[in-house]
Amino acid sequence: MRTLIRGVAAATVDDEIGDLDDTDILVDDGVISRIEPGLVVDADEVIDGRGMIAIPGMVDTHRHTWQTALRGILADGNIPDYLRGIRLQMAPRYTADDMYAGNYVGALDALNSGVTTLVDYCHNILDPECAHAAVGGLRDAGVRALYAHGLTPILTNTWSQSRGGSSGGDPSDLETRAQLAEEIRSEYFASDDQLLRFGIAPQELAIAPIDDVVREFRLARDLGARITIHANQVMVRQLFKDVEVMHRHGLLADDLLLVHCTFNTADEWAMLEGTGVTVSVCAETEMQMGMGYPAISETTRHTPGPSLGIDCVSGNSGDMISHSRLVLQASRYRADEPGYARWLAPQVMSWTTRDALRWATINGARAAGIDHLVGSLTPGKRADIVLVDMRGVSQAGWNRADPTGAVISQANAGCVDTVLVDGRVVKRRGVLTHVDPSAAVRRLEESHDRLYGEMRRHGGFIPQPPIDIPLYRERA
Repeated sequence: MRTLIRGVAAATVDDEIGDLDDTDILVDDGVISRIEPGLVVDADEVIDGRGMIAIPGMVDTHRHTWQTALRGILADGNIPDYLRGIRLQMAPRYTADDMYAGNYVGALDALNSGVTTLVDYCHNILDPECAHAAVGGLRDAGVRALYAHGLTPILTNTWSQSRGGSSGGDPSDLETRAQLAEEIRSEYFASDDQLLRFGIAPQELAIAPIDDVVREFRLARDLGARITIHANQVMVRQLFKDVEVMHRHGLLADDLLLVHCTFNTADEWAMLEGTGVTVSVCAETEMQMGMGYPAISETTRHTPGPSLGIDCVSGNSGDMISHSRLVLQASRYRADEPGYARWLAPQVMSWTTRDALRWATINGARAAGIDHLVGSLTPGKRADIVLVDMRGVSQAGWNRADPTGAVISQANAGCVDTVLVDGRVVKRRGVLTHVDPSAAVRRLEESHDRLYGEMRRHGGFIPQPPIDIPLYRERA
């Protein structure tokens, strides 16, 4: 199959190619083969790119996709609300059908918004059926994804029991959870030559003893799985120092994606240098839920570079373009803030739209372990391509000399016109084409209605009086 995109501006995120104001992109059998103006070639399909900007498919390096049916329920919630409402009240009430619907429609939401790769942090595996359903949802949606199989035993080891992993042990059998992880790995991820790849999300150090987490890291590496884990996102008097603990136990390596790291100490940032560990910054969740300030500056200085995660769609939207803009402006403010205290106006722009697009594309691909495949519009890479429509009233007049700046500063998910994954068109003229969107919405609404019914029967989203969380009562 040969596809030709004609007359498009391009923000390639390739330092050698740069930005192009009027070019053609040729895709041969799922691979970007040429990017240059005026191509004279035969093609099976020609896409008119005039008035649009081509960008690499964006990469969301941290999303709890299973929460899609609870979209927005946490719009005004903080971490204790999340733990009580999502993790303790709603998560145990999920069925395999709910997991499938959440992952299927959540992945379609990603594609619809121009996110072609997800790191699906799937930490709600109540039973084997839930795991199979979660993978099935991603597969049927046609998204590129790193499925991070959660090892938290939902029903027996919870935040309501947590004292920071400092006492007690994992009350469930790791051997049972390991057997399921191996089963999922062998059934769905036999080859790396596919859209879906296998990962492991170990238990958080805030709720599990380090000896258990070490065994889970070992399991992941025995299975050849990339690893992703929440780290240092909880503000308490006695810092957990997750990175320091992982460093002491030899767990830091380039197959590890940490999430948040908003409360890393200076020593912990230094420990990450040279390890190849990457960090997902989830600004909307972090600033809303009391997880601290997004650590773009620190991650840039001490790691291969920050990537971005949408995190909890139960709180915020999946619009990665708008999220990138928010992170950019928040990072600019933080860089300028010390000068304000001395009545000094900033003279230099600290962060650029080019930085922001890299966070959402090539840096995310590196964090997912696939930057050799995607993340930039580079000939030889797989054709994950997004066309952003700049012809609307709200985008007209955009700066043709700076496609990158135009996308980050002026566009949003509603501007995503066309999406290709691995060279296959999955969205055309603003509509998903490879699925029945109405049927997908009906399936998610059925899950939504069932979950809300369960919620009402069991005392609401946060039953009163609130469940005690020792971690917060004793340390906050």
